Amino acid sequence: MIRRARTPCPSDPVSRPIPFAVPPVLLLLVALAACQPLPHPFGENHPVPLSPMMSPPDAAGIVVRPIVGAPPAAAAALAEAMADALRNEDVPSDTDASNRHSYHLGASVRAEPAADRTRLIVAWQLTDAAGRVMSRETMTREVPNEAWRRGDETVAKSLVATLAPTLARRVEGDTPVEHVPHAPVVAIAPVIGAPGDGGRTLALSIADALRRAGIALKDKPADQATYLLACKIEVGKPAGGHQQVKIAWTVSRAAGGEIGQVSQENAVPAGSLDGPWGDTAFDVANAALGGIVQLIQQAQAALPAGK
Repeated sequence: MIRRARTPCPSDPVSRPIPFAVPPVLLLLVALAACQPLPHPFGENHPVPLSPMMSPPDAAGIVVRPIVGAPPAAAAALAEAMADALRNEDVPSDTDASNRHSYHLGASVRAEPAADRTRLIVAWQLTDAAGRVMSRETMTREVPNEAWRRGDETVAKSLVATLAPTLARRVEGDTPVEHVPHAPVVAIAPVIGAPGDGGRTLALSIADALRRAGIALKDKPADQATYLLACKIEVGKPAGGHQQVKIAWTVSRAAGGEIGQVSQENAVPAGSLDGPWGDTAFDVANAALGGIVQLIQQAQAALPAGK
């Protein structure tokens, strides 16, 4: 069910519906079945066609796999530092959240300890969703022994600083992005009410979807964003082995004032969302994308000339 949105009419202080037509979208989520292919209930949903401005080449996120050959604290810090550095390059990335289109980045570490410093040889490998190798990069650094063992954040960041931009280009290409004056810029608020890892994976998935739609993102509304996208999830109590799930995406102006809402709702097997969402987050985000983009486009079209 897509809920029609209301917005103030420039010529009338009374609110009126925004005229947009989006095919009804049902939230159909399923529990994982052992030894069975995973269903993708949103696989047949096709978003509403986007404007040329919002249709750049496709891009996928990167999931950073556990680092092999490093002390546990160092391995965790290095993986998190790489994921953070890739996000700073506008590439959706996480250490465990992924979808069926994600690239996979792994690394193995060989350490050569000395008196007070350790020489690290870190071999990174980037593969696409089909397992094809896209890039192999090897880097060598000397770091303080104790800082490396305890997973020092500064050391971890220094190890990925020069490599992250290179890996980002492998995924997104080197073609400069054309600057569009007054183009929409969206900030994504934290997802509210999601069980399991849905808060993180759904935020990453909608960010990836919006980037593929050509919409620029900012971390916070204060960082020059023009619109704020919020998501609230309500999971009902189990009844008859199922739970009712409602997902509401709300688009607002960063300066204040709701523009509209896209809603998804259906019953799911009880407890099926309490763990990893996986492809479910990808499918939910892409099913909602068309309605979200239409709200943003119509808000842009309503702006006075030159704004």
